[in-house]
Amino acid sequence: MKYKSIILYVVLFAAIATACRKGNSGGNQAPPPPEKKVTVSTFAGDGTGAYLDGPLLSAKFSTPMDVAISADGILYVADYNDRRIRKISGGQVSVLAGNGTFGSRNGAGDTAQFVDPYRIEVDPGGNVYELDQADFRVRRITPSGVVSTYAGTGVFGFKDGDASVAQFANNMGGIAIGTGGSVYIDDTNNGRIRKISAAGQVSTFAGKETKGFVNGDTSVAEFLNPNGILFDKQGNMYVADNGNYCIRKITPAGMVSRFSGMGTHGMADGAAGTAQFHYIYDMVIDKDGNLLLCDGDRIRKVNPAGEVLTIAGSTTGYADGDGPTAQFNYPAGLAIDAEGNLYVADAMNNRVRKISFN
Repeated sequence: MKYKSIILYVVLFAAIATACRKGNSGGNQAPPPPEKKVTVSTFAGDGTGAYLDGPLLSAKFSTPMDVAISADGILYVADYNDRRIRKISGGQVSVLAGNGTFGSRNGAGDTAQFVDPYRIEVDPGGNVYELDQADFRVRRITPSGVVSTYAGTGVFGFKDGDASVAQFANNMGGIAIGTGGSVYIDDTNNGRIRKISAAGQVSTFAGKETKGFVNGDTSVAEFLNPNGILFDKQGNMYVADNGNYCIRKITPAGMVSRFSGMGTHGMADGAAGTAQFHYIYDMVIDKDGNLLLCDGDRIRKVNPAGEVLTIAGSTTGYADGDGPTAQFNYPAGLAIDAEGNLYVADAMNNRVRKISFN
């Protein structure tokens, strides 16, 4: 009996130890939630490169380059070759501003002109900020469609100062709305991030004349073809530094660092230090702090740790369906709504696509 008691004690002790090890290693914890299913659909546009207002799927766009969504759910489209800013609300596509002719005339609605509307963003008051790819101004459009010049003279160059005399280069690649009414511009060809204060003063936020890859304080940092910019809830700015094939991070204290991407051209998913990027056209951020971006013909997600995952897109083309099998052709702009749905300006497919997660 004595030996049987000892054996029973040893077996019981081993079982308890095994259970403890499982508990400590997370064996008794609930597994992480599965990744949500990604579904791509066509939201607006019939695929014909032309201009036509009307119901969502019969409307026509001509190379839509960007989308932005207001706090009340109105979706705006930078319709590049139609030279208009389009508005999607209540299942209908209409014109917010622009008459389709080439120019930079300010004014109300269809009296205004655009050169080639390229980037848009909406502030909390519903004003749309617009960049023309070959114009050197920042334009602002009120919710009622009145267009004015917000900053810049229309002369190519680089100059800080009052918005009425400030100069920008062409190909400005991104807009972000900051705190206190400030607007940030990705002045791509000048290699700098510029800030327009609510008082109408333009200054350099980060970067300098020399283009390259240097981290550190914003006054010494260097970028190479920065394209998309955004802020997170903590006030950090993220910059798609396309010439350096990475995403940079600028803290509120003004320190620039590499956030994700190893710095070589490619499409590899993975950890922050091994992932690769092709060419990031635009970025948005979701409520969980994940960056969503258009990269080549794919939509990719970068989590707060900098890990990269492709969530939609494959080869160039046009196909709705599950994320991995869907196809895009130059997805150039992104917007995200309050429910976390993504809207994609699918430029060469002349459509606005929708990505839902469920």
